[in-house]
Amino acid sequence: MTQIFLNDDQIDAFRKATDAVELRDRAGAFLGFVTRRPLASPREIAEARERLNSQGPWHTTAEVLNRVQAR
Repeated sequence: MTQIFLNDDQIDAFRKATDAVELRDRAGAFLGFVTRRPLASPREIAEARERLNSQGPWHTTAEVLNRVQAR
């Protein structure tokens, strides 16, 4: 994993952010974004567990990709 060390001003701005933070280079070109949001909320985890216990239908990754690419 790549690590980037922020200066104090950047740390302060990140900690105060309430939404995703855009990363841009010195020229203003968009590089990506980061968020302090957890990867999944407790509600999302519970929903995923419920879906795992369902009878399906289930689709392979290849099936999903084929369907998306066909559009």
